[in-house]
Amino acid sequence: MRLAAHHHELVAPILVWEECACLLCGSADSTPLYEAADPLGARLRFLLVKCNRCGLSFTNPRPDPVSIAQFYPTDYPCHHGKQRLREADPLGTLPSDGPARLLDFGCGGGDFLRRMHALGWSVTGLDRAVEAVARVQSFGLSASVGTLPYPLWSDECFEAITMWQSIEHTHQPLEVLRGAYRLLTTGGRLFVAVPNFDGFGARWFGPNWYGLDVPRHLTHFTANTLHIMLSQAGFKSIEMSQQQRNSWIRHSAEHHGGGILTTRLGSSIAGAWGRLRGQAENILASASK
Repeated sequence: MRLAAHHHELVAPILVWEECACLLCGSADSTPLYEAADPLGARLRFLLVKCNRCGLSFTNPRPDPVSIAQFYPTDYPCHHGKQRLREADPLGTLPSDGPARLLDFGCGGGDFLRRMHALGWSVTGLDRAVEAVARVQSFGLSASVGTLPYPLWSDECFEAITMWQSIEHTHQPLEVLRGAYRLLTTGGRLFVAVPNFDGFGARWFGPNWYGLDVPRHLTHFTANTLHIMLSQAGFKSIEMSQQQRNSWIRHSAEHHGGGILTTRLGSSIAGAWGRLRGQAENILASASK
């Protein structure tokens, strides 16, 4: 909400829509898939389309970069350190010659940064949410408001960059990945986790899949389209794996009429079945510069 300039009454925030070409190949030729509702309650439906040239799926039309902010409530869980991807230590063993520099893009409330800082890493967070950055800074850690490319940082200033459930929130994901490539040292590693649009949940639940989270999720990746985008950004030695997210299946089932998949046993069986078929809920990619 904002105040009107002259009458001081509360008015609805302005929502500006934009049409976009494919975020991977630039093609304007796409096929509509379906419409999905905002699970956080906005009374709008958002169209998902699939590029006919490269196969990337994305939300189109979509709120522009300014308008999208109104779809992030002040209590958005990730901005307060909740519901962050739980990775014990995805970066493996720390360098033997001392702590390395880590950037967490879309750092949210900073729980991952705190864990890595405790392991000896020199950590920095980057997020567009002012309240999330303020929370990270309250822990005495470095964090900035913004996105990639980030012009205030010099080239090759991080040994590792992580993007946990964040790249799909960006309006220009390929440019974000190119910005990350520029900031990595030679041989540095990028780690990306995104919902799997080719997974069991996306196939079974369609517009009711928990992993959609429109309109906050603007790009809907498969392992193939994520691999292609990483390659186009310049990355090499790309490794892909998949992770079960049984809770995503339960949440989806609760909004899809209930049934056995709302139980822990049912969602665990479905999650394991999806993972064995290469259709788990989450994709984890790592790549090097």
